[in-house]
Amino acid sequence: MATHFKRRGKRLLGIDRQDAIRFFFGGNAMISILVLGAICLFLVREAALFFPQHQRDLEVYRLTGQEYANFAIKEMDEYTELKGLTNQAYYQEMDGSFGVERGISDSYSALSGSIYDNGEDLADELEEARDAVDEAEEDEEKTLAQAELVKAEKNWDDFLQAELGNADRAAIDSFGRLGEGEWKQLLSSMSSWDPVEDVPPAYVADAKKKMEDGMATFDAARMKIGEAGSELAKVRGELIKITTDIKHEAVADLTSAARREALLQGAVNAKTEENRARLKAQAEEITIREVFPFGERIKALEGSEAKHKAAVDAMKADLAAGMAILPTEFSSDEADDLIGRVQRKYPALVDYLDESLMESKEWKYDKPLGWVSSVGSFFLGKDWVTNSSFHDFYGLLPLFTGSLLISVIALLVAIPFSLGAAIYVNRLAGPAQQTFIKPVIELIGAIPSVVLGFFGIVVLGEGLRELSQVAWLSWVPGFPMQERLNILNAGLLLALMAVPTIFTLCEDAINNVPASFTEASLALGGSRFQTVMKVVVPTAVSGIMAAILLGFGRVIGETMVVLLVAGNQIAIPDFGQGLGVITQPAHTMTGIIAQEMGEVTANTIHYRALFSVGLVLFTISLVINIAARNIIKRLGHAA
Repeated sequence: MATHFKRRGKRLLGIDRQDAIRFFFGGNAMISILVLGAICLFLVREAALFFPQHQRDLEVYRLTGQEYANFAIKEMDEYTELKGLTNQAYYQEMDGSFGVERGISDSYSALSGSIYDNGEDLADELEEARDAVDEAEEDEEKTLAQAELVKAEKNWDDFLQAELGNADRAAIDSFGRLGEGEWKQLLSSMSSWDPVEDVPPAYVADAKKKMEDGMATFDAARMKIGEAGSELAKVRGELIKITTDIKHEAVADLTSAARREALLQGAVNAKTEENRARLKAQAEEITIREVFPFGERIKALEGSEAKHKAAVDAMKADLAAGMAILPTEFSSDEADDLIGRVQRKYPALVDYLDESLMESKEWKYDKPLGWVSSVGSFFLGKDWVTNSSFHDFYGLLPLFTGSLLISVIALLVAIPFSLGAAIYVNRLAGPAQQTFIKPVIELIGAIPSVVLGFFGIVVLGEGLRELSQVAWLSWVPGFPMQERLNILNAGLLLALMAVPTIFTLCEDAINNVPASFTEASLALGGSRFQTVMKVVVPTAVSGIMAAILLGFGRVIGETMVVLLVAGNQIAIPDFGQGLGVITQPAHTMTGIIAQEMGEVTANTIHYRALFSVGLVLFTISLVINIAARNIIKRLGHAA
């Protein structure tokens, strides 16, 4: 018998066919391990180089006074948000209370502008004819001028009537604020409109006055709040200019040795004596200092503290005056909601201004900055700003928040569908249904993500926005949606992508439940549904949890869909809107890498910041896969 299992065939260098097959597959496994190790080493190396570079960048940021200027910048940002909410509420209330009047006013502006643009030559002729009549001195000259005026007036009147007859109501009243009666009355009032005098007809003037009188108190409050930041805006501009100039000078000084060396090397390689002399002269003009005089240059900020405090005090006084006369009752639900946010944000803004002012007083340009600040600024930073004329910031928090929110929504949608489908296919469906349903669900995983992204932009996003405009759905948080590209859109698409992964693994986990468990439950009188819910699912819970974790790893690592449909707004979503936060745009860790990696220069801080984000993603995916593997092992099914 043993002779049948002896190796046969030719051997080359002592290796036969079986050895070659074994070495081939074993070699592939080893190559995979080496590639994975190389990826890990590369990510870790670039991330390790980022933090010292980031620390030096933050040191320059502090030494040049830009950190101090950022206090005023952040204060203005917070104030601008409150100002924006107030303006939004103003126009929402205007639409709610005086929608028709606003429609008349806006339609008049659009209609008169369109008519004037189309008949500008006729309007000029009419104006010239009137001027000629006024300037004419002799009777004969006046008669001729009067005849030309009559002709110009008739030409204009004929043109005006034709334009009014062909006016496109949808284009003029683009928001549909006017009814049929108001539209006809507007056209009728415009029949005698004079393009030279450009005086609104009485119908339009009355509408404007009614709207202005009704919104007068709100407008006064809005204007007071809108003017509150004027002094701080001036201080911010001065601080940005001073500190940016210091930074440019410091960076030029810190790189002076490298620039001089580059010029001297260029002189050595120059082909002509003229170029060689020119490059040497430029190199000699560069002054190299051992230490840049930050302490001397930072004196340019002297006096800024008093200006800063005065500007903040003026802002607080104007805000208090504006808030005191801000209306509290509204006919528009949207305005009521927005003013509610303003009233909640106002005390928080005042507290923030006080805290910021106190921190700015304690700020020191020469305060030491350790590596903990660099790491904390990256992982807990709220800003990701690149290619800025002021200063670049690399904060992971808005990107991580966006990725997490989108992934959570995807799982909340995908888990019920995936688990329900797995239970039905494995335990309740007949053979024909199993043969149809399972391949169809698994086929979803074959759809390219870029195709799903286009579907999200054109179909799902637009459909969600249209649905959110339905009046009886206005109670839904975040409705009506302002943006079609948002967290909800991305989460729903990623849920579709996660369903095949979770479904397949859940179905495998349920299928591995011993048949004896099911038989025992049925023998004791349990129904099929009771057996599934009280025996099968609890027994397979470890496998189901592993499936959910792997589904989470699938969605958090997705790039193309979130890049196309998440909105790509780098900001921490406003959680003050409650569940409505999911209708806001966001950016993700994968999206920022795909968007910016092709535009950065190798070995720069921006380049290494993106690799640090990649390392965070890799770590999350690795932890998820290890956790899922351990769960499956505990179940007794080695991954």
